[in-house]
Amino acid sequence: MTALERRIYRVTRGAYPVLYRRQLRQIVVGLETGDVLTFREKGRRHRWSLPIDGAFRYAVRIKADADRREKQARRKEARRR
Repeated sequence: MTALERRIYRVTRGAYPVLYRRQLRQIVVGLETGDVLTFREKGRRHRWSLPIDGAFRYAVRIKADADRREKQARRKEARRR
């Protein structure tokens, strides 16, 4: 694996209505040194950053919540039968 020594930026393929509902813009995602993720809308200057461990923790929480809801739905369906 290559260590992150310099900033890397990529633009999303799709456009998303993040800040304004009717205005679709691509998102510029950055991996920065110090293990930080940076997001901004293409064509705008304001950036939002978060530590990579926080993003990972959030992703795990979302998956765990989805699994829990799915399990509850299966149990509820099994009780109906």
